[in-house]
Amino acid sequence: MIAALDVGTSKVVLLVGEIDTYNDINIIAIGETQSKGIERGFVKRLDLAVNSVSLVRKDVQEMLSSKVSSVCLALSGPDLKSQNERDTISLSPQPTEVDRIHIERLIERAITRSREEGYEVVAQIPRKFTLDDQEGIIDPVGLYGSRLSVELHVVKLSSTIIRNLEKVLQSAGLGLVDRYVSILASAEAVLTQEEKEEGVLLIDMGAGLTDFTLFLEGAPYITASIPMGGLNITKDIAHFLKVTTEQAERIKIEYGCALYDMVSETERIKIKPRGEEKETTIERRQLAEVIQIRLEEIMERLTDIITSRGASLEAANAGIVITGGCAKLYGIKEFLERHFDMPVRIGYPYGVVGLKEKISDPAYATAVGLLKVCHKNPSGLLSSGEVKMDVPRNSLLGSILEKIKSFLKDVI
Repeated sequence: MIAALDVGTSKVVLLVGEIDTYNDINIIAIGETQSKGIERGFVKRLDLAVNSVSLVRKDVQEMLSSKVSSVCLALSGPDLKSQNERDTISLSPQPTEVDRIHIERLIERAITRSREEGYEVVAQIPRKFTLDDQEGIIDPVGLYGSRLSVELHVVKLSSTIIRNLEKVLQSAGLGLVDRYVSILASAEAVLTQEEKEEGVLLIDMGAGLTDFTLFLEGAPYITASIPMGGLNITKDIAHFLKVTTEQAERIKIEYGCALYDMVSETERIKIKPRGEEKETTIERRQLAEVIQIRLEEIMERLTDIITSRGASLEAANAGIVITGGCAKLYGIKEFLERHFDMPVRIGYPYGVVGLKEKISDPAYATAVGLLKVCHKNPSGLLSSGEVKMDVPRNSLLGSILEKIKSFLKDVI
């Protein structure tokens, strides 16, 4: 079995999948509860966060005949950032055959160069190799050359966020089998290999964070996070309409629209402002305008990050894919198409079986993708029945070599 835990700002999701005889992931249990004590990746109250994780674990265990003792954890935070590190090693004066040890040494050197105080490397993905003067090599193993180079996509996250999330799991009695970056997990759930090769921008918009990754030539080129999401829209609505946050969330779900001119000028909705005894009505277009203004701000910040890295969305020939809870906002596809002048689709998780109606929802993209990532990595597989596992710190992500093998196998 595989257990995947996605701890977000609004909800905590726990999925359990079982590998069937066809090597497919069969979803056998889903747990979801309101997230408390955690916001935008930060643990703000340990006791509330532990209780949220414990509740979702209890719900899942009631669906199973076994105990969930270890999970794969999704990671994100407002300081999530990436860089493309390049490094080169000399193999020998004369052409020699490249083996896995050469690649491992090269990757280790590149990771060492990218390390930064206060941050941990949470993902490392080879974008391409160069052997002597031959560029764009996907797998150099078995080829001959004298000098080997790599362009490595390195993703980093605050050590504080990671340590505190691990403390939440430990306090809830859960072991950590593996961990992976949330947006890259979502990519595994909703993107096709063809989209990655052609170039695609994936946006995962949740309640507290809007994570994104730009794929170029089959691998991530930029991975980052914006500390705004659906919760900011909800708070904007609450402020504008003078209602509670709970009312604002309900109004957003029932009447919200991401593009104001998709709403009729005559359409009105009823609200009950805070402190008022009687209901009043407002134009639904006004609500849509509040939503659109915040969405424009988020997307402008996203564009600024991409531009500052020397990239252009024109290279994303496959367009944009939006997933996460906010992908269900009415009009979001049309808003993005107009804002970026690019084709857009909603990203629904695929590639798993069992409880498909339940998980065919953009809000489950990260958790489903995490299951798929852990399935590829043997360290993510749990035995049937009760699992008790103490994983050394240096084995949480598996060996660098195993990660490279898995990546090269997927690309090929």
